[in-house]
Amino acid sequence: MPVLIRGDSQMIVLERSYSTATLARRFEIIDEIHFNNVDMLVIYDEKIPFIAIAEAQTRTDNRGEKRHHVVATLELARRKNDDEILEIRQFWEDQQTFQIEGVVVNPEMRDYRLATLLYETLVVKKNLTLMSDNDHYAGGRALWKRLAQDSTGLVVFVLDTEKGQFYPYDGTKMRYDGISIPESAIWSHHPDKVHWPVVLIAQNSERLSTLSVR
Repeated sequence: MPVLIRGDSQMIVLERSYSTATLARRFEIIDEIHFNNVDMLVIYDEKIPFIAIAEAQTRTDNRGEKRHHVVATLELARRKNDDEILEIRQFWEDQQTFQIEGVVVNPEMRDYRLATLLYETLVVKKNLTLMSDNDHYAGGRALWKRLAQDSTGLVVFVLDTEKGQFYPYDGTKMRYDGISIPESAIWSHHPDKVHWPVVLIAQNSERLSTLSVR
């Protein structure tokens, strides 16, 4: 599933909420934030895996039940152990690697960069390695570029899964900062599939502090 944020043609309206009991039973609260004069909880279900931002204050629904309304979600897919991409073990050895399945943000909350916050929280606070999918939609391209340019807690690399190498494909790897690697070397534009094997990788910058990064 592609990343769905403002500007995409495949927009989804998010309608989801959880009872207080479900939230307590199913989720780990990994952060508490405040924006737009509302207290929010960043909640994580490791089993699925799934991360979301929900209102800390409950609302009463039409059945009289108090529920926490969700304003943003991000779904992940765990990489299989036999996937060829895991052959590059020195990059994420002893880490969990997940591919982005989809991220959805309520329309009224899209000016608060909640999608960026969800990515950063998973990488920095849960120490996960995140991988883009192969569908290069406009919203996803903009989000990954913003992560590469603005996020201080993570670093982004470009990986060709067919070659099994990071850009510039000479045995080294170059950090992508939004401008360091040409756009033409990363993205494919429909119906072109020349860069279909290319994905972006986000990892905790502290874990890479001892590595040599160009």
